[in-house]
Amino acid sequence: MVFSNLFVRLLPFLLSLLFSTTTKNLVNVNAFLSPPVLSPHLRKPSSSSSLITTTVPLFAIITSVDELEKDLTPSERSVTAVVRQASPSIAFVTSVWPGMASSTPTTRRRNNNNNNNNNRTPSGQSLGSGSGFVVSQDGYICTNFHVIERAYTLQKNAAMLESMLDQLAGNVTSLSPMSLLFTPDFVNVTKTFVESQLLPPLPQVYVRINSSTNYQQCRIVDVNTDLDLAVLKLSQHDTSTPTTTDTSPDDIKGNSLLPFIQFGSSSDLLVGQTVVAIGNPFGLDTTVTTGVVSANNREFRAGTARTPANTPIRNVIQTDASINPGNSGGPLLNLKGQVVGINTAIITTSGSSAGIGFAVPADQLSVKVQDIIRQDRQHSLATGQERGWLGVEIVRQPLAVGNGTTTSSTTHQSPLQRLQNWILMVHPDSPAAKAGLQALQFQPRFGTVQFGDAIVAVGGNTVDTFDQLANEWSSRVVGEQVAITVENARGERRVVYVVLGKQP
Repeated sequence: MVFSNLFVRLLPFLLSLLFSTTTKNLVNVNAFLSPPVLSPHLRKPSSSSSLITTTVPLFAIITSVDELEKDLTPSERSVTAVVRQASPSIAFVTSVWPGMASSTPTTRRRNNNNNNNNNRTPSGQSLGSGSGFVVSQDGYICTNFHVIERAYTLQKNAAMLESMLDQLAGNVTSLSPMSLLFTPDFVNVTKTFVESQLLPPLPQVYVRINSSTNYQQCRIVDVNTDLDLAVLKLSQHDTSTPTTTDTSPDDIKGNSLLPFIQFGSSSDLLVGQTVVAIGNPFGLDTTVTTGVVSANNREFRAGTARTPANTPIRNVIQTDASINPGNSGGPLLNLKGQVVGINTAIITTSGSSAGIGFAVPADQLSVKVQDIIRQDRQHSLATGQERGWLGVEIVRQPLAVGNGTTTSSTTHQSPLQRLQNWILMVHPDSPAAKAGLQALQFQPRFGTVQFGDAIVAVGGNTVDTFDQLANEWSSRVVGEQVAITVENARGERRVVYVVLGKQP
């Protein structure tokens, strides 16, 4: 009764307050729409205005992506889903020559448009830039060779000169008359001095992943000039500096493993099929364009300093998705979010998109990329890195479960019938044990076996057989961070994150 009397007395005051702050509310709405232009009373709200501005937040109207997409057509939703899935894996790739003249005025003006100091291109003479995309969780990135060609060439020339100086120093110390005059220490000091005078600072390649805000240095793993392909590796993800095996799975998931894009098939692309190009044209991050496959099986003659102009790339995809300078090295995606090609060139008379772009097909690239990555991992093993240890024993043969009959389809098969690579044993205190992987358990009292987990993917790569699993582990090294997908007997899948250890 007391509360109702109080409300009746305050009602006229509240109504007058409501009408007196109508214009202020309009300003508040505009402030939400354009946050940098905040009105003074928003920065220091009075007790009366706070009654109005805090009761119905504007952002409460739209609560999810699903709400935003409800009025989109199915085709539009397909494109936005691809963009959400792939954008965190898109990279801006640039190479600079430290100690040389800075970038051109045009580039400087373009860089000045970016207000985030963390996003500034590393200092030095710009040697080229373009796009790329992450292809593995441990930091391997694909781009076009011509994007990093100048940096690659200068690095190779410097390596050749250094090798010549090493040979010269070796010859001087090996000649008996000269060895009396020049001791090895003297020769090494002289060689170091000559190198410092003759060898300029090495060009460096930097990458900024769109899910991050900082540039990261990377090394050029290898190139394939015939396909205009280069594979890079982020330095901070290199196994030459192994991560401690005590890293928790939450730390790995949150900070270290990178989102990546998988290769799809380019051989089944149809003319007229929708494709999406994502890249950094003119330095504009994560620019999305859409189009269709205009033609298949084109022949494009690339032509770089290391690839003569008469060397063709065959089976190239032609698309009308807008591709501009800076898109080179970025992915061409199907509506499943898979890479079907790497954007590499355009035909134009103006220097910008004319609706005729070309992408190197994924079927030619994926095998080369996997070979380069595998060889690089094996090189790490050969140069002192030990093979990584997960700490599990695997059942090597398919399980004979059920009535012994087989069908041509696995749709209705249980996980026990469908899966291989069941975990037989988990070693105590191993990375697998810390990640919570479950092994088979024999129940002697009942004469039954309780199934645990089966490994179905390693680092995003599906492993259907033991041979495929063994091949995935063959090049993994100590300290490497890996995401492992497992499935249990109930068909439930989960992803666990581990840092491979050293086998005891």
